[in-house]
Amino acid sequence: MLSRNFLIELLETGQLRVDENGHLILFNEFGILTPSGVVVKLRELLERQFGEKVADKILMKLGEYQVEAAAKRYIKILGIHRLDKNKIIQFTEKILNVLGWGKILVQPFHDSIVTVIMKESALGIRYRKMYKKNSKRPIDFWVAGMLKKHFSVIFETEVKVKETKCMAMGHPYCEFLIKKVKP
Repeated sequence: MLSRNFLIELLETGQLRVDENGHLILFNEFGILTPSGVVVKLRELLERQFGEKVADKILMKLGEYQVEAAAKRYIKILGIHRLDKNKIIQFTEKILNVLGWGKILVQPFHDSIVTVIMKESALGIRYRKMYKKNSKRPIDFWVAGMLKKHFSVIFETEVKVKETKCMAMGHPYCEFLIKKVKP
């Protein structure tokens, strides 16, 4: 219910709208609605063309770029940099839940390790429907990239993200471990 309420709030405040040219605008940025099957297929094509490791890296970089670009807009439009870290994390949960990846839950954490749970992963569900089997490895590298960039900003240092459970592999939810990189 949190996602639906936040979505309505974005619509009511004009932060999410469709302009006269048919463009979806979210926080003054063009957006597109893309079915989860397209992202799963993109992953397959990248793997086929470049191999798993390069495909993973490309998708991770896309997620990082998405958060980096969004952070610049949120600082300008919302002044989000003035919020404390817990408020930024709450805001990020709301945004990620509206974007449709799945239900994101940041677990209580201490200074150097964070666990993020993603229930009902859109990619995990779609992967299993498209291929009629479980993946042999995690697939949510785009989300991992978003989490990596987000927590690098929160912790003000580089972090590593590892998906330790994945719905595409048959787990009941996806789980990401985020750790600070030691200097």
